[in-house]
Amino acid sequence: MIVCVQSSAGCASILTNVLKGSSQVKKIRLIVLIFAILFGISISTTAHAKTTVATPTLFIHGLGGTKKSTDGLITAAETKVNAKKVMTITVAADGTLDVQGSFSKQVKKPLIQINFTNNEASTTTQTQWLTKALQLLQNKYGVTKYNVVAHSAGNVAFFQTVTQKSVKLPTLKKYVILAGPFNGVVGMNDAANQNQLLKHYQPQTYYAANNYYPGYQQLLDVSQRFPKHVKILNIYGDLNDGTHSDGLVTIQSELSINYLLYKHNDQIKNVKMVGLSHTELHKSAKVDQKWIKFIW
Repeated sequence: MIVCVQSSAGCASILTNVLKGSSQVKKIRLIVLIFAILFGISISTTAHAKTTVATPTLFIHGLGGTKKSTDGLITAAETKVNAKKVMTITVAADGTLDVQGSFSKQVKKPLIQINFTNNEASTTTQTQWLTKALQLLQNKYGVTKYNVVAHSAGNVAFFQTVTQKSVKLPTLKKYVILAGPFNGVVGMNDAANQNQLLKHYQPQTYYAANNYYPGYQQLLDVSQRFPKHVKILNIYGDLNDGTHSDGLVTIQSELSINYLLYKHNDQIKNVKMVGLSHTELHKSAKVDQKWIKFIW
């Protein structure tokens, strides 16, 4: 059987050759050729439809953070595993997205940095912005799967984003948490050794919502909508100075993600980094080694 997937000139040449010969043979060959052309077009179209972009890894900073919060993480991935930053999405204060860069089939480990111009907006507001960014990646760039590396409050905003009701987003595959303040921040509503963890990492006290963060009960109420089958690496710091914190977020707050998801997700790996402060967690070569190995 001849499959014509060439140019129109090439197909015409094949048709001329087929028409040579007896009248009966010409009819048979013509019928075969028509089916072959249709079959070839079908194969070509199907192959094109299955072409998708590689799974990108997104980087999200926290409250008061900037691009510098994730620049080092991105550089480490580019250096150690030949990943490449292909896109920066900057969210303006009014929620407008400024996209720099695009996808290329040649990049097997694409990295996308998300930055908030208003880096003091509440995590609930940042949730709206992250939703727009993820839907843009899905609808315009064909992203169907993605990974996330988030620092500090970026984790709370991301958790709120993926637990919204009736919002269609790409499929989350792997999630790296760096210093996630899921139940309080030192100096805001938490203090060293003020709260304790019970069974399954359940906080003894659920802190209420404030101007920046939702309450722990609010996160718990929507936790059943967290995506299924996600592998999670939870990296947290302990200054080892008796405060049981990284200086800004206590260990109970960082580990309370386990209780949010303990009935839902059994793929969380908790890793304590002794001696590292809150900001050092996104600057440490040891941390880079762990999260990069986890993602790739």
